[in-house]
Amino acid sequence: MAKRPHVSNWARNQRFRPIEIARPSSEDELGATIAAAAATNQRVRVMGAGHSFTAAAATDDTHVTIHDLDQIHHLDSESGSVTVGAGITIRALNRVLDSHGLALANMGDIDKQSLAGAISTSTHGTGLAFTGFGGQVTGLRLVDPLGESRDIDAHNHSEIFANARVSLGALGVISRVTLQTVPSFRLHAIEQSEPLEDVLTSWQERVDTVDHFEFFMLPGSQNAMTKTNHRTDEPRAPLSRVGYVRDKILLENIGFDVLCRLVRRWPGLVSKVSKVIDASGGHREYTDRSFDVFTTPRMVKFYETEWSLPLDAIPDAVREVNAMARSLAAPIIFPIEVRATASDDVPLSTAHGRESGYIAAHVYQGTSHDEYFANIASIARAHGGRPHWGKLHNETAESLAALYPDWHRFQAARSAADPEGRFSNAYLDRVLGSLSL
Repeated sequence: MAKRPHVSNWARNQRFRPIEIARPSSEDELGATIAAAAATNQRVRVMGAGHSFTAAAATDDTHVTIHDLDQIHHLDSESGSVTVGAGITIRALNRVLDSHGLALANMGDIDKQSLAGAISTSTHGTGLAFTGFGGQVTGLRLVDPLGESRDIDAHNHSEIFANARVSLGALGVISRVTLQTVPSFRLHAIEQSEPLEDVLTSWQERVDTVDHFEFFMLPGSQNAMTKTNHRTDEPRAPLSRVGYVRDKILLENIGFDVLCRLVRRWPGLVSKVSKVIDASGGHREYTDRSFDVFTTPRMVKFYETEWSLPLDAIPDAVREVNAMARSLAAPIIFPIEVRATASDDVPLSTAHGRESGYIAAHVYQGTSHDEYFANIASIARAHGGRPHWGKLHNETAESLAALYPDWHRFQAARSAADPEGRFSNAYLDRVLGSLSL
């Protein structure tokens, strides 16, 4: 018998060996793949770009990759309504939209994800006037457990649609997405080092008055690198090519990777390395297209956990995380990222029903993180935190149910859309509850 090939995610912390790997090039092929899996009583899991750190896409049965479902099906420059294949990457979508004078209203700082993956895991950017990706979705095409497609929106199969905007793929396979976009815009960016306590003291004022505010900090540091992005009509004045390569490629990626390797090999260097990183913050100011400011090259592989907290809990929670980080036996040099978003009405969105602040913590690939991530989870839970669906955590359906007011609404939609658990796996059984084939 031939050995099954390995499949892994981007971070390479999840590896699995499916019976079958399917790469459909059309929606008809996708439907046929799912129908064939149903005929042989196999479960089906889908991977977009593999940027989830969890085992959400893992399966021993049929694995589907949707890379080739990346077509532009409909684009209306006047209304801003855009329908695309679910496998399109955020990067590719940005460039198509820009060529038609459109843009995503908001996004995170990585653009390698597939659109369906970003939607399904409650991926978000920062800015109190803006929701995550799920809040930008106005329609979906969903493939059911028998391989049949149906178009859903607020008027057609409205309850499935309401829940499918963040669903971990548990309600069916998304093959098309319709988004409401906005006219293209530019951002005036200021990136600078500031005292962490000053940032925390002014947290509420900053997120209230800045279109898109976030900051990064080294665990245990007294400083923060703030990113203040205002929408503007100013002409483009991007970073020079030399400045971009020096700061974004050499310092933040190649140089940072070298420092991470040194610390992983010789942990005693962490204090010296942290000082080097802190000192490299500096000051940058530029104006560019929205997606060129939102996104940052991420060449260094890492593992991540992220928690959504009530907005006003962020300052105290960050202080607690920082104090905890100083007590670790093995200090961490990978930055913590802090952001904010508007509330929304998506049942499993991490911002459901409340304006939310986010604390995202990372460690270098191959670095032990159990103690660090567990301590962050403990702090976040004490503040009513909800874990990001695409990032590492140890929660279960029982503990998660208490965090989401519409949990039972989602479970009812799941039972209706996939009563036998065709689209589940061991990870979804843990975090959403088991549905047995």
